[in-house]
Amino acid sequence: MSAAELIRQVATLSPEEKAAFLKMIHEMENGSHLQAPTNGQQWPDFGKRLHQIYGDKFAPDSQSIIDEGRGNS
Repeated sequence: MSAAELIRQVATLSPEEKAAFLKMIHEMENGSHLQAPTNGQQWPDFGKRLHQIYGDKFAPDSQSIIDEGRGNS
């Protein structure tokens, strides 16, 4: 589909549908449409738990590893 065809089709949408479409486009531009895959489980706060166990002795970059495992990166 060409851009011109897409614009013509968007122009025929109802105001509500057009607003929803534009919202989706803005979310895609911001990257907020990417949702972390979920498996239905609630992840515990590992950073907090490590701090309770080890204090300030654990690796400071462990949060990035945890976020990656959760799919938040």
